[in-house]
Amino acid sequence: MRLITLLLLSSLGLKQALALGDPQVVYFPTADQLSAKEYSYLPSQLSQQATFDYPSFEKAEKGFILAAADHQYTAPLLLSSKEDQAIHRAARTFAEDVLKVTGHQPEIYNDTLPSHVERAVIVGSLKSHIVRELRAQDGVRAELDGKWESYDIRCLSSPLRGLKESLVLTGSDKRGTIYALYALSSQFGISPFHFFSDVPYPQHPTIAFDKSQVLSHGEPTVKYRGLFINDEHPALWGWAMEHWGKERWEPALVVEFYEKWFEMMLRLKANYFWPAMWASQFYSDGLPPNSSANTPGPNLLLAASFGLVPGTSHHEPMGRNKPEWDASHKGAWDWTENKQEMEEFWRAGAERGAEAGADIVYTMGMRGDGDEPLQGASNALVQNITNVQQGILKDVYKTDDLESKGVGQVWCMYKEVAGYYQNGLEVPDDVTALFADDNYGNIVSVLPPEREGHKAGAGIYYHLDYVGWPRNYKWIHTINLAKSNSAWDQMNIARAFNTTQIWIVNIGTLKPLEQPTEWFLDSAWDSERWPRGSWREWREQWAKREFGVGEEVGREVGDIMGRYELLASRRKAELVDSETWSIINYNEAEQVLAEWTSLTERATKVYDHLPEERRAAFFELVLMLCAAQANLNKLHIAVARSKLYAYQARTAANVFAQEAIDAFHQDANITETFHALLDRKWDHMWDQSHINYYEALEPVRDSLPPIHFVNPNQPVFPGIPLRPQDLPGQVAHMRVTVENSFGAWPGNTFLNCPQMFHCADPTLKTLDPWGEGKRWVDIGAGGPRDVEWTAEGSDEWVIVHPKLGKTKRDGSADERVWISIDWDNVPRSLEGKAVRLESRVEIKGSDYTNVTVTIPIFIPSDVPSSFSGHVEGDGYIVIEAPHFSRNSSSSGYAFEVLEGYGRTLGGMEVFPATTHNFSLGKGPKLEYDFWTHEGGVKDGENVEITVQLGPTLNFLQGRELAFGLQLDDLPPREIHPIPTKHLGESDQSKVGSVPADWMESVSQEIRNITMKVERVEGWESGQHTITIWGMTAGIVVERIWVDLGGIRDRGYSYLGPPESKRVVL
Repeated sequence: MRLITLLLLSSLGLKQALALGDPQVVYFPTADQLSAKEYSYLPSQLSQQATFDYPSFEKAEKGFILAAADHQYTAPLLLSSKEDQAIHRAARTFAEDVLKVTGHQPEIYNDTLPSHVERAVIVGSLKSHIVRELRAQDGVRAELDGKWESYDIRCLSSPLRGLKESLVLTGSDKRGTIYALYALSSQFGISPFHFFSDVPYPQHPTIAFDKSQVLSHGEPTVKYRGLFINDEHPALWGWAMEHWGKERWEPALVVEFYEKWFEMMLRLKANYFWPAMWASQFYSDGLPPNSSANTPGPNLLLAASFGLVPGTSHHEPMGRNKPEWDASHKGAWDWTENKQEMEEFWRAGAERGAEAGADIVYTMGMRGDGDEPLQGASNALVQNITNVQQGILKDVYKTDDLESKGVGQVWCMYKEVAGYYQNGLEVPDDVTALFADDNYGNIVSVLPPEREGHKAGAGIYYHLDYVGWPRNYKWIHTINLAKSNSAWDQMNIARAFNTTQIWIVNIGTLKPLEQPTEWFLDSAWDSERWPRGSWREWREQWAKREFGVGEEVGREVGDIMGRYELLASRRKAELVDSETWSIINYNEAEQVLAEWTSLTERATKVYDHLPEERRAAFFELVLMLCAAQANLNKLHIAVARSKLYAYQARTAANVFAQEAIDAFHQDANITETFHALLDRKWDHMWDQSHINYYEALEPVRDSLPPIHFVNPNQPVFPGIPLRPQDLPGQVAHMRVTVENSFGAWPGNTFLNCPQMFHCADPTLKTLDPWGEGKRWVDIGAGGPRDVEWTAEGSDEWVIVHPKLGKTKRDGSADERVWISIDWDNVPRSLEGKAVRLESRVEIKGSDYTNVTVTIPIFIPSDVPSSFSGHVEGDGYIVIEAPHFSRNSSSSGYAFEVLEGYGRTLGGMEVFPATTHNFSLGKGPKLEYDFWTHEGGVKDGENVEITVQLGPTLNFLQGRELAFGLQLDDLPPREIHPIPTKHLGESDQSKVGSVPADWMESVSQEIRNITMKVERVEGWESGQHTITIWGMTAGIVVERIWVDLGGIRDRGYSYLGPPESKRVVL
């Protein structure tokens, strides 16, 4: 413990700034490395800059000094006065960054520098006359010419007359230059979330750029990388009103908010956004009453001054927010009834955008009111609407080439509109076709290969937050970076199929989705930098930057977040309830709670060792997520126990009912702790309700789910008659319950036996040496008396622990007794054949309760020492997909591991992702060897093989995803896992629809494909092999179950059995 603490502390003290994904070109010389002996202060009326004889720095040949606080020096910035206002704004922000890091702010000059300045930072786009005059930059300019949002940062000697040296930041265009400035700031260790996540500015007395290095970036992977503020009520709206002192009738999200938001976006290298739209009017909020509809509002002008590209959501055409229509009382949102009003409404939006001088991407097309399907819609109708909209834009901007005026157009193929697209909808060549996911992170469609020539390309509208069926998810971070949600697997499909013109992601209210938001945008900026499996490295770099920690703690925090993502994405928090986790099978509820508790303890340990100034950010981004999820699961599991234990007449029902109440209050405490941070900076930001849903949409207020109490002063009346050996009129003060059963003994209920009288004592599931290895029996209070009890095995090789105890009348001392077998001493067949035995454990209470628990035992014949693979235990074989026996490639395609994907360990997917479709039995394959025991399958029962897949969809129009499944040498079966009938319909599925199993598959984050194999004569115990044949891209295999009766016999659990024991030679 002492060593761990010292390592943590030493790592926390490491001064290492990080720019996620970029090479580190900035470093921080210590004071003894800088010994300027000659420097003088300039007259204050000319400049606050200090200058000195630069070569007097030791090691000066290595670095260009940007700032040296000990010498009160900062290198000034030089820009062209004719550069876009957005570049000047970014330069001012950069200067403020230097101030906040070093305590000294550089001066900014336009066009010329004072004569005494010998070193400066030159900032400019290719349009800048200063950049064009630079010596030795011809090659850089040629490389950047015509590129989108690219930049180059390097040191030059004698770049201009009078300058000995400069650090030159060159951008191919406006935003390329802006990103160069923010890329340099990120090298200081500045987080994009310094405001929104309270990440403090790092402190460095000296900043230097390594002159031997070049920091550059070409065109981004995705042209328009956007954020959509959505579902902002109650959290973001309520917070903004409180934070900026707005009245309820005033707009909450105005300039004060968007100034922070736009700076964050540029630091994240985003360039496009859809503003909040539930009740906001982004384009007009802040204008005086009775302003003209085509007058640009302050928010729009602000966006232009930042150089960002505004748009509107997928169902708000032509730069107009739907609340603007509602506020203008223009009548029904209906094209056939209100065509003229709508044209005027849309024209005002175009005129407003043109007047603002902003780059805008206009949403085209039309959906119905309230984001519902448009009544009476057809291909002809929606094409006509879009043609009218395009005519308005061309008229307002006075050009047929809208792109040349910085005007983009996008038509979202969302829900039913995607169906129109598949059925021949013509999207104009200069309009981007924006496809969508299914609202749960699974891409519905990509750009069809036959339409790759579409000039404006295609994009993806993606969700990290959602309102709708089967359940809202707005409360907390439930995104797995590796999985379909947030970028890698599903967004890799978008990349592979050239759907990269626009990626825009619904991030709800941003908090607490900062981490997956940044991952999404980093992937959109440079997908090659973050290939398959890089999410572990990314998390570690993210942790080191956000919390100022070193390598070891960075790895620990990265691992905490990786584990968090896997646990949280198994099922949306809003879908978790008392029925989710099994409390009788596979110790599932206990395991889930233990995992969350352990994660919270690990996060707390890091938090406790962090400097005070870093704790708020860590709480917001890590600790409160772990603690809130742990507590929520604790609440629902306690509710489940109170319900079951009340039915079982266990007084512990009251204990867990109280635990549920305490957890409910703790949920409120965690929320209040967050709201109270930093003088209540975030008050209302976590107001989102999330407990006790009754339907898909959120409850208006959290409420405690139903809990159950029992009368603690009443004994149990097990029922008459019980068993022949029981006394008439017997009452009990002790209850005995067992694993894999809802029953309780002594007693006669339908959960004890179907006939509900003369119920036999319990029998456990068979124990064998390759299975779980132990079973539990709970002994608890059942009446108003304390009861002493003993538990004794009938054979010496039956291990019982503990063997005695005492219940307390309040249910607080219930005991879980574990029963296992000493396999070294259990009787075996001399011939090495399989053996079945029975033993018993006698449980006796001082209240005269006497329950005999029967323990069936199966000892299979020995597994050969030469076998390698998974071995049957407890009547099944469960295999994690990455634990294959053999992995064979074919024609350059192979299954690759997706670490951390899915609900338990990881996934296997065919790469590269292309349109190639292998014939059954000809593609890459995974083979899984397993061993079954003689007598392991009950007579007459089929073997069920279940392949668990990620809940992906048929994303290529007219093509179905497929794989092959084969047992041993039987003919392989071609499996098309995604139903071709879609939800609520009987016809064939189409793009925009979701398959018939969608509600179940996205709720459970899994799709189960089961193949039944008849157990015919000739089935032999021993080695078998399952082969998974790759046929198409896009299928991710997570787990394989081979059920020989043991899984069916146990019944429900959410996650299924743990992985079977695996022999590895």
